[in-house]
Amino acid sequence: MMEGIRFTEEEINEVESSLDFGKLQGILPAIAVGEEGQVLMLAFMNREALRATLRTGRMHYWSRSRKRLWMKGEESGHYQYVLGLYADCDSDALLFRVRQVGPACHTGEGSCFLRPVRAYSGREVVLSELEGVIRARMGEPREGSYTSKVISAGPKEAAKKLGEEAVEVSIASLAEDKERTVSESADLVYHLLLLLQMKGIAFGEVLDELRRRRREKGRGNGG
Repeated sequence: MMEGIRFTEEEINEVESSLDFGKLQGILPAIAVGEEGQVLMLAFMNREALRATLRTGRMHYWSRSRKRLWMKGEESGHYQYVLGLYADCDSDALLFRVRQVGPACHTGEGSCFLRPVRAYSGREVVLSELEGVIRARMGEPREGSYTSKVISAGPKEAAKKLGEEAVEVSIASLAEDKERTVSESADLVYHLLLLLQMKGIAFGEVLDELRRRRREKGRGNGG
């Protein structure tokens, strides 16, 4: 059974007393960040929500519009389990690392931060966003979604698609132009992310392995 970190009453009292609830009329902004570092959502906590969160290991928030306590996932089943808690330098804002079940956003997307104002095109950020989409489809399949279709067919189908995309990249690199090669390569990377997620592997683990190999080669002057 999945569980989040639960605090003892003594620990809860210690955390509560260390925070400054006086600046924003008794509430603190609380940011939920996923296991791979993606920002999932921003909500608010009062003392009651904080204590409920730390006591149960599941994220609870304070609704400013409804003026009541609510637990993330109480209606959708998309719970957030506490993995870690951090306070900012002024002790008036919180960041939780959580294990998210299904999509974080009520729209069905993996993150609530999906409307670009001026997008940052960092490579690892894009990969993290794609992983979030895939996890959302794994948790809640969507009618007409290609990703959901492959997931439902299982790892063998995902591996087959990955192989087909690898062949397409090879053909494009030899017989077609740069744009076509880039397009086919993007398809290949997406299908690799899809298969990895289905195997329970984050792309960050692949990057860590590449960094480890690079360090080893660097120490041996073979890089």
